[in-house]
Amino acid sequence: MSKNQNSNNEIHFIVIEGVIGVGKTSLAKKIKDRLDAKLILEQFDNNPFLEKFYSDRKRYAFQTQMFFLINRFKQQQELVQEDLFTSYIVGDYLEFVFCFSVLD
Repeated sequence: MSKNQNSNNEIHFIVIEGVIGVGKTSLAKKIKDRLDAKLILEQFDNNPFLEKFYSDRKRYAFQTQMFFLINRFKQQQELVQEDLFTSYIVGDYLEFVFCFSVLD
């Protein structure tokens, strides 16, 4: 089986889930390279509320999560329109499987 062929047509999504700092992104990148998969990562670096959240979690929790949710939704829209020949998609957050499944 080549890296681009998925022998089990039922498995298309691989998700690495865990707490901050355990290496989810590093592992997802290694799996992506091994399987020649599409990589979907949490986009935390452009969240304007994240720094405020760490200063005042109670006040900025909703805004922070809504930003992540909107970003994830945008990623799902792009996935639907991108490469139809990718056998695997690897992500470092769980919600993308649900969102992508709903859009599919």
